[in-house]
Amino acid sequence: MRKSTKRVAVILTTLAVTGAASAAWASWLANGEGNAYAQAETAQELVISEATTSATLYPGATGDAFIKIENPNKYPVEVTTIKWDPSDGAKGVGGKGTCNNTGVYFGDFSGGPVGTNGLLGGLKLDLGAGETKTFTLKNAVRMINNSEDGCQGATISLPVKVTGASNAG
Repeated sequence: MRKSTKRVAVILTTLAVTGAASAAWASWLANGEGNAYAQAETAQELVISEATTSATLYPGATGDAFIKIENPNKYPVEVTTIKWDPSDGAKGVGGKGTCNNTGVYFGDFSGGPVGTNGLLGGLKLDLGAGETKTFTLKNAVRMINNSEDGCQGATISLPVKVTGASNAG
């Protein structure tokens, strides 16, 4: 091989190796940063469509409360408290006369499930997404001796408030 052919071979080999190395560097990295976004749902209030007592109350008796709660949210909810403020009173309708003073109170009577400040004392009240249920709270209402005579046969309604928390597991 002649000197010039050798030189050309060395130059071509050098260019080939340099070209391969350049091709490796030509594979550039492209990085970036940014934020991923998600829209959070807005919680809807639980709706109480009915809160009544059983028709078995009489002065000195304790009875059950029935409460119908709707969960309009897209996620399940556990009811954490049910509260009644005595200043909100209780209303009697359908009795044998006037029933302005029902003498009915809502709370924790005879070991019932509604504890101090509306705590449910271990009773789990769960509502699925979009679900409406009626719950029975055993021994949650009491009629004392000062109820009006006209409250006999009346259905007593109690304005209660509920709170809940998402229970999506």
